[in-house]
Amino acid sequence: MKWLFALALLLRLSMLALEPFSTDTQRFLADGLNAVHGKNPYTAPAPIEIKYAHLRSFYPPLQEAFFAAAVSIWPNPKIFRILGGLAELFFLFWFFRRKAGKRIPQIVTFFLLFNPLSIHEVWREGHLDHIGVYFLYFAIVARGWRRYAFAAAGIGWKFVGFFAIAFRWMRGRGWRFSLFATAFFAIQFVPAFMFTPFAENGLLVYKNYWHHGNGVVHALVSAGFAAPHAIYLLQIFILLLVAIVAVLYFSRRLGLQSAVWFSLGSMLVLFPVQHPWYYFLILPAVLLSPRWRRLAASLCFVAPLSYLGYTENFKSAGYIIVLVVWVGGCIIHLLAVPKTGTGGS
Repeated sequence: MKWLFALALLLRLSMLALEPFSTDTQRFLADGLNAVHGKNPYTAPAPIEIKYAHLRSFYPPLQEAFFAAAVSIWPNPKIFRILGGLAELFFLFWFFRRKAGKRIPQIVTFFLLFNPLSIHEVWREGHLDHIGVYFLYFAIVARGWRRYAFAAAGIGWKFVGFFAIAFRWMRGRGWRFSLFATAFFAIQFVPAFMFTPFAENGLLVYKNYWHHGNGVVHALVSAGFAAPHAIYLLQIFILLLVAIVAVLYFSRRLGLQSAVWFSLGSMLVLFPVQHPWYYFLILPAVLLSPRWRRLAASLCFVAPLSYLGYTENFKSAGYIIVLVVWVGGCIIHLLAVPKTGTGGS
């Protein structure tokens, strides 16, 4: 077993020697430099050359504080890859130590050690969404006041802690937790709407955003729709799908956990912007749901195929594979799950 851990670590460290595709760490650096020099990262222009410099930051204040702290350590974009990687290693150490002496399903061990979202998206690209998802996981499993603290951290990091509401309801009704998370979620939008140009588009910011790899949008554009209109239609479809799932749940034709996992996974797969690191949100399914973990892990392994959206000849190919894996897996799963109001995990 030790050689597996050594191989997983070697693969991660090797990513640090490669240049990233994404320019996001440059934006992290720009925000951190502004904050360190006493400038408002939501309004001040980038002090270094970055892509899409006309757009100001949309990161929550907690992330901005992290950017400033990281820049104070080393004003280099690679610092975010290193610190993001250390956060993942800390989580893995905590998880496997906590499970010491207990039987961990092989698929969970393999996923945590070798899933491409960690190896590539964290260690090469420097994307930091996984940190917020770790907070989300702790908000789900924690007890007492700690669940509120972790939910707030996840929301403050990049809003993902808000999903803890659905998971807490799986374990029993939690009105106070829901109200707290909703209020804290709303507060995080204040900097975005007060200080950034994103506020001009509000919650439909993605209507003018490039649809990396989303084959549904590509198909609608080929049929004659303008790209912003196609993205808007897809957003409406996602909301409609979630509404249908809610009706099935309240009519006791779908279990709560199946409703939550299906809605979350479908949102990720259908989301107009196919950034692979968004799929970190499915991590709790791999760790907590015996029924959904195989499909969730498979989805994460094929998610990087959406990078084909950047190519001209195969821009929809990766998305089609992801969609087939998800839809096919859901059909198999939902046919096998008892249609009760409580439902299995």
